[in-house]
Amino acid sequence: METSSLDLVYLDKDPSTQQPSACVCVKSRTRRDYAVVKADRLITDQCLSFIELDAEIRRLHAELEEVRARAKKKFYKAHAAAVGA
Repeated sequence: METSSLDLVYLDKDPSTQQPSACVCVKSRTRRDYAVVKADRLITDQCLSFIELDAEIRRLHAELEEVRARAKKKFYKAHAAAVGA
């Protein structure tokens, strides 16, 4: 089984811009061996400044809050249906 976590990818010198850049990625690890890390998957755009990266992180926060709100509605609706049955 795999688990995932978020991490930072930071380049001191991005090959395309010759400037520092960063983005957020997903790291996957197998449960059997947490030392084995699979290929990262980028989930934000490459950011050339902390301000850009901060905006991407705020966007991810907003998306997660939206997912939480939808899940909450579905779980409470299912619970109410079960209690009413």
